[in-house]
Amino acid sequence: MTDTYQQPSAQRCVKSMKKSGKLAIALAGVILGVLLLFFGNRAGKDTSDPTPHTPSETSAPSAEAYRAELETRVKALCSRVAGVGEAEVMITLAGGFEYVYATDTRTAAGGVTTSYVTVGSGSGESLVFVTEKPPAIVGVGVVCAGGNDPAVRQEITSLLSAALGIGSNKIYVTGHK
Repeated sequence: MTDTYQQPSAQRCVKSMKKSGKLAIALAGVILGVLLLFFGNRAGKDTSDPTPHTPSETSAPSAEAYRAELETRVKALCSRVAGVGEAEVMITLAGGFEYVYATDTRTAAGGVTTSYVTVGSGSGESLVFVTEKPPAIVGVGVVCAGGNDPAVRQEITSLLSAALGIGSNKIYVTGHK
């Protein structure tokens, strides 16, 4: 003889919960859960994106300081090339530093939405910093002894193109008086 197991019916479960007083607690829990799901995402959230700030505004380099440092390093590099001697260098930059922050892109039926990723909440909310990009080099001018020699000019142009990662059309080398 085999006994078959019958699952308790929903009505029997409800009667059992009514007798023990657990039905009211279960219903209150379900209602509270639904309310938290609905209102939990909206409570305390500012709908506008937070203002991006530099990672540490006191230690952020200025474009001018970056340009001066580049010029010093390029001048030292050029003066070591055979046939150059003393060199003067001028570098032109495009804009300033660019700060990149983490973004979240979501695709839905209505299109694509992108928003900044933040940490914290309320007034302590801040953006997630990813990286800092230096300003792009627009051009380099070098005036040096030996700059009139085509071989020296080609050597400096190739050196600076490789070292700075820019095209040779952005580099001009000439001799001084």
